Amino acid sequence: MVMDVKGKTKDNMIARIDIYLLCHCKNIELIYDGSRVAKPKVSFALNKNAQLLVYRCLKSLCFHDGYASNISRLVNMNDDKLY
Repeated sequence: MVMDVKGKTKDNMIARIDIYLLCHCKNIELIYDGSRVAKPKVSFALNKNAQLLVYRCLKSLCFHDGYASNISRLVNMNDDKLY
């Protein structure tokens, strides 16, 4: 939901209904408009510039051997994707 990646997000109608029922979050409630149901964009989703900052930050991370995997190799700056 935060990065709003097309085809990879788990933000669907069932998840929105569950979040509404369990957490009572009004800002992500589904909007019923006649025969259509709309999902409003969540307020905490990152815009394109913020996503690029996150990718740059992940690309520049360095850890000592054995502490974490090499996260920087999982970032593709050309496609703006995490693998």
